[in-house]
Amino acid sequence: MQINLFLIPFVIILGLLMSQSDNRKSRRTYIIICSTVLLFVAAMRSPEWMTNTYHIDTENYKYMFESTRDVGWSDFFQTFYARYFMGSDENDIGYWALNMIIGRFTTEFWMFSLIVDLLFFVPFGIILYRFSTSMRQLIFAYVFYVSLIQVYMIGGGRQMFAIGLDLMALLAIVDKKRLRAAMFFLLGLTIHMSSFLFIIPLLMIWYGTSPRTLKTLHALTFLMVPFVLTFSNQIIMFMGQSAGIEKYSNYGTRAIQGGSWTFIILIEMLSFFCLLAIKKKDMLVNPNIRTIYVMAPLLTFFAPLVISNGTMIRISLYYHLFLTLLVSYAIDSAFGVKNSRMVYAVAIGALSLLSIAGGGMTYYFFWQI
Repeated sequence: MQINLFLIPFVIILGLLMSQSDNRKSRRTYIIICSTVLLFVAAMRSPEWMTNTYHIDTENYKYMFESTRDVGWSDFFQTFYARYFMGSDENDIGYWALNMIIGRFTTEFWMFSLIVDLLFFVPFGIILYRFSTSMRQLIFAYVFYVSLIQVYMIGGGRQMFAIGLDLMALLAIVDKKRLRAAMFFLLGLTIHMSSFLFIIPLLMIWYGTSPRTLKTLHALTFLMVPFVLTFSNQIIMFMGQSAGIEKYSNYGTRAIQGGSWTFIILIEMLSFFCLLAIKKKDMLVNPNIRTIYVMAPLLTFFAPLVISNGTMIRISLYYHLFLTLLVSYAIDSAFGVKNSRMVYAVAIGALSLLSIAGGGMTYYFFWQI
């Protein structure tokens, strides 16, 4: 089935109906409903379909769940010691632990996915609730997610959970709960080492980077795009070697193309729109905008890495996920909250057409394949 042909109209129509009473309660209800639907879509996908169609490791995650759920704790602690004290193992121990703990209660991979996917959808929903101010922003956010992000989130199990823990760390750092933020961040590292990249925005938020500095950094990263495009392999290898994991540095030695220029141009254009539209005074008036704007220079810098290897989209994902809110801030700032209705309609319509172009995203439930 073409799942986006259902999801796109669903989030739009539901949002329009609930926008008749646009307040925090209705927005919370909208977020809960949409996130619940997307949670089940993510959990009940066919692993074989994801792997064969999108070349994502979903089927490997299913095999990992089936093979590690019955592993004894003595083996787990031996692997833990080898990973973090001897440096002789590259397994993600946190993900092992999730498999083992939840595997004690269910043997179904889709049920495992349903439980652990909450690690992403709960904090993502909280961020949308706390950092949005209108139903239009939320409709755009969910259409953006379905159109441009969903396929990577429902396929890449470990990274989805790591991003969820990083979102919890972000919420904690905003609330001045630094110890809690550090705990969530470290837990994310045990799920997927690429989570280390999120230390940059966390430190920038903790430090209280000024709007002027953020705008300057954002402009400078556009000047660095040619450098990133030219030396993308070397940058990827450096990141992998810094993490001490050879398989990550090897991503810089082979090319896996997948619509890379389309992705790069789209992300950079959206980022440039945010640079022009969001003003320093917007961030001074609304600290939430400043918090999310921290991601703008980072997504601008990391998005071009996909020119070397298409899987690097998952690295940029830590940052361009926040375009779900950033673009809305830019629209409201550029056109005014009262005059932005038509702009939102055009933007949502363009994303919808982009999502269903060529038939949309083919989707199979786990029982179909």
